[in-house]
Amino acid sequence: MSVLVLVAPGSEEIETVAIVDTLVRGGIDVVLASCCPTGARQIRASRGVQLVADCHLDELTTRDFDAMVVPGGLPGSEVIRNTPLAIDLLREQAGLGRWRAAICAAPAVVLHHHGLLGDASITCHPGFQARLPATQLSTARVVTDEAHRLIT
Repeated sequence: MSVLVLVAPGSEEIETVAIVDTLVRGGIDVVLASCCPTGARQIRASRGVQLVADCHLDELTTRDFDAMVVPGGLPGSEVIRNTPLAIDLLREQAGLGRWRAAICAAPAVVLHHHGLLGDASITCHPGFQARLPATQLSTARVVTDEAHRLIT
């Protein structure tokens, strides 16, 4: 199994590192890809921690991932939202019926912004809930929508 985790300047450190660490400990092949507009692999996360990605998104040698994850944090989620290749990959992932996950602000800032939620049940950081359709919103800490292959 392989998972692509996106990261950008201003992504939330704990969300990014905890995702990668948990997946790696579970024996999953993880690619941490930078969406930095300058093409850099090293980014400064939301609290100033320096993270170094495995590659820049433009350097991916495959688009074949079992899952994609978008951590939250600002302005990281906004940078990912404004990265055309990241959005293309997320659209492709959804179109192929593969898993996607988004944390904190990312469901609203990235996925909803680009119409990538469909009618899935979702959650996000309380500060961003007003941006999401009330009919789809859950206040649960984690929502797994099996039909849409989406975890928020």
